[in-house]
Amino acid sequence: MSISRNTFAVALLAMAVTGCMAFESSVRTAIDGAVSSAIEQELGAQLAGYTDVMMYQLAYTQTFYLGGYGFAPDTFEEGQGATWRVESVDREDVSSFTAERALLKRNDDRSSWWFLKFEADDTEPLMFEVLYSETLEAREMYVRDPETREVRHHIFTHGTEEVAEAKEGEDSLEEFGYQTSYFYAESWDQYRQDRETITTSAGTFDTDLLLVSSSDVEEFEGYEDEETYQVEYRWWVSRDVPGELVRFEYRDLESDGVLRGELVEFREDYRARFSDL
Repeated sequence: MSISRNTFAVALLAMAVTGCMAFESSVRTAIDGAVSSAIEQELGAQLAGYTDVMMYQLAYTQTFYLGGYGFAPDTFEEGQGATWRVESVDREDVSSFTAERALLKRNDDRSSWWFLKFEADDTEPLMFEVLYSETLEAREMYVRDPETREVRHHIFTHGTEEVAEAKEGEDSLEEFGYQTSYFYAESWDQYRQDRETITTSAGTFDTDLLLVSSSDVEEFEGYEDEETYQVEYRWWVSRDVPGELVRFEYRDLESDGVLRGELVEFREDYRARFSDL
């Protein structure tokens, strides 16, 4: 499945396990399974039993394609990175996490090093430096252990055992209620609703508001939708922002649950912390 921004598709982005699913189903799960305090405590406890690959899977799905918006990684320049605050609201439960992604270096073979950081409330942050191929296949990574602060190096083999670990990590994310599917829009024009100037702690941005409803999402090959959900997805996007996304909101129209996030910091001074690039 293509990773290009100009692909109209939904992808389950495991590092070596791919599949298709209806976008609204995943978002509904993310809202109904809001990352509540109980889930965060369970996640924090379970991380002790996670392998480095499983911890990477958590950080990758929640930071690299943040907000379910499929961006083109080449919109980042070396040293550029963004931090996001994501909040889940399900009835009276409110919880949040921060996610950070930054391009560290582009190599002559079009591979690239990225910094990823994920931090849920009341848990130690997960921090990675990851080398991706031109097609965004993970090749190697440095990971800092969230408890011991030890930095470990891992070479990805994409063998049977490693794929199984990635799948196990992906399944646990879905069980916890985290979103793991992503949407690539071929053109903004089809979904553009308005032009809005919005301000976050990262600055003021002139954005296009994109609206996608459940009826806009088609069924994809290999997936049969068993239920119809009433969900709306909004993205505030700008071509002037690396990664393009400034703010997002997913709303379940039946339960009034909301998953939302916004850009809170943008920097241009990222450097490698764990590896010698």
